[in-house]
Order: sequence, then C-alpha cells, then structure tokens
Amino acid sequence: MSRRLPRELPVLVTELDDGGMGKGMVDDRIVRVRNGLPGELVRARMLKRRSGEWFGEAVEVNSPAGQRVQPPCSAFPRCGGCSLQHLEYAAQLEHKQRGLLRALAAVQVRAKRVREPVSSVRLGYRRKARLGVRALGDELLVGFRESFSSRVARLQSCETLAHGASRLIKPLRGVLQGLDARRRIPQVEVVVGDADVGLMIRHLDPLSGDDRAALAAFAHSHDVQIYLQPGGYDSLELLAPAHARQMDYALPAFGVTLQFGLADFVQANAPLNELLVSAAVNAVAPASGVRVLDLFCGIGNFSLPLARRGANVLGFDASSAVQRASRNAEHNGLGQRCEFRSADLYDHASGVVGDAHVLLLDPPRTGAGNNLAQWLQAPSLQRVVYVSCNPVTFAKDAQTLARQDFQLTEVGIYDMFPQTAHVETLGVFARSGHG
Repeated sequence: MSRRLPRELPVLVTELDDGGMGKGMVDDRIVRVRNGLPGELVRARMLKRRSGEWFGEAVEVNSPAGQRVQPPCSAFPRCGGCSLQHLEYAAQLEHKQRGLLRALAAVQVRAKRVREPVSSVRLGYRRKARLGVRALGDELLVGFRESFSSRVARLQSCETLAHGASRLIKPLRGVLQGLDARRRIPQVEVVVGDADVGLMIRHLDPLSGDDRAALAAFAHSHDVQIYLQPGGYDSLELLAPAHARQMDYALPAFGVTLQFGLADFVQANAPLNELLVSAAVNAVAPASGVRVLDLFCGIGNFSLPLARRGANVLGFDASSAVQRASRNAEHNGLGQRCEFRSADLYDHASGVVGDAHVLLLDPPRTGAGNNLAQWLQAPSLQRVVYVSCNPVTFAKDAQTLARQDFQLTEVGIYDMFPQTAHVETLGVFARSGHG
C-alpha cells in the first residue's frame, strides 16, 4: 500500500469498532473507516495513518448493509460531531451494549442482570458543545471539527444540538466573520439551560471596542448571554447582557432545580439525564436516614434528588463544584440533608467514606482512581451505584469492586449521546450478603 495520502481504495468492512468506525484489512494492515458497516464493500478515502493503522472515510458504498439508514444530517460523515448516523438506532444501542459487556468480560466480571438499553430523544438533545471556528479565505466556518482533521465542518445548523444552540450557528458565523479578531477566535462553547443560552467565546488577542460592541449587539438581538474567554475558565468575563442571568435546569420528578455556571459540568442530554437520575436514586433505594456518599458529586445532580427522597448525603468534589452544590442545596431547601466538601479525589482521600451505607460514583472518563479499593473497605458500606462515561475504566473499577467482595448485580447503558459512539453506563454493586 502506498504511503501517500489521501488516496482511495476498496475496503471490505468486517466489524464495527468501539469508536463507531468500520474495520477491515488491506494488505495485512488494519484500516478503520468512518461511514462503513460490517459486511459492506466500500471505497474509502484514506486520510490519516497512526501506529501502523490507516484511517479514512467511505465515499462510496457498493453493498449497503441491511442496518444502514439515511443519515439525518447532510454534514455526516465529514463532520466529526457524530459517528453512527448511518446505523439504524436499535443497532446503535445493541452495538454500545455489546461493547460494554465485552469490556466487562475482558476483566472477568459478569453482571447478574443486564438491563435493556435506555434511550430518549435521538436528535436535538445536546445542550453543551464546543464548536470550532476557522477562517477559510474570506469565509468563516463555525461547527464541529472534521474527522481526522483540524478543519471545521461547514454547518448551517446541527441536528444533534438543542434547538437553542443549533439556531445560533448561522448568525454566529455572520457576526464573527465581521470581527477584526476573526482569525484569532479558535472556538465557541455553547451551553443551553431550561430557559437561557450562553456562549463562551475564546479569543487569543484582546478584542477591539468595535468587536465587543458587535458581540454585545448579537447577544441582545438573539437573547443570549456572551462571555469572553481570553484564557482558561477562570478568565471568563461577562460581556452582555449587563447582568448575568442564572442558568439552570429542573428535575421535575424530584422537585429540584439546579443552577450552574457555563464552565460547570452538566450532563449534555436533559431528557436522558432525568431518566438516569431516577434510575440511580431507585438503585440507592433511599429511606429516611440512609447515608449516601456522593463522590465526584458535581453541582448536585444526584445528591439533591437523593436528599429529596430522604437520604442524608455527603458529597465530595473540586472546590468550585461543591460551592455550587451547596448553594443548590440551600436554594432547594435541602441544606439540612446535604453537606458538600472540597477534595481532590485522585489524591490522598482517605476517610471520606465514614459510616456511609451507599457509595455513589460519577467520575470523569479516567474512572474512580486508585483510592477506590480503600473506600470500599469501610465496613458500613453495603452498596455502590456507579455512573460511568467510559466502559473501559468502568470495567477496570468493576474488577476492583469484585476483588473487594462487591458483586455487579445489574448493569445497563443509558444513551446520553445518540448518533455517537459515547456510552454512558449505570452499574449497581452489592456487598456479598447484602443483596
């Protein structure tokens, strides 16, 4: 195979990998192809090579698989925001569940019960996203990065973004294109609350007075909040309106509303998050007085619903998160049942479990970390409810739990990011003898 790229060649796709790419072999070399499904013979345009493998995009499908569907977005597969739009939705769920069970089998962990995949809306769900900005001659592009490239996809709107965000892509591109600093703005983050939309505009050089005025006018005409971001999140500066409006989302089943800042972590899919929170609360099975330790608690997404159901909750996370969680607890009248403390849970974090009955975990993609085994030694701990965004680290931590005599009683996926390969998992572990 010639090493010159790009080039086109036929590929017989034999399987779908965990990233949603079709996988095949050409001249004894692994080839991964976006927009390819198992059983298809495709003509693929090779765009990248890495670690001896080739990566490309199917530009022609000669033998479509039975599960292939017409993608809902014309930018697929060139846009890198989605990876599975060409696969019928039921098959997407099956693929994600197989990947989770394969990861668990690799560490010899078996669940007593595998729940049916849980899903909600399939499009228009994403309430938080980072969009690239790039000048191409006289044209400015705003959208997700293209596959295998730093280029930005040419978008007018986005089928997966919440409407409040998708509607802004075209007019945002227009106002940015008119700025003096248009070539020094690499990205815009969009955040959608229940009643408001915020934009964080990253800029590498100070903005002129005219640029600031143009962005303020855009904020007014489109009823959005605009923050300028010259550096990290700690550099955010409200540009418009004159006074910040509080971003929030409600969890109606629990009668709570959570306020959040634009830089705070929130689950991207609001309807699915409601289902996930309800399932986690039911898995904890809180009764009045049950003690729950919520590690990586964030702004209180699980803590407050648990407290509303009668649990006493102690949450740990980074300082900025627990400050927000504490305010949310007071705002919802749950301050007596919730306490939040700051800690680096990946550093020395001994003694955090105390006398908790249930441990709830919702860590980043890296997993619970090296302190997990120590936390599990608390004699009062009977159950662990684990929310994960990475099947590989979930499986690794499930192995640690099994070694500490916690059995995986049930597990299932929650489709937080339809049309993508992202897998959200809920696992419930019980100490032997506690059901």
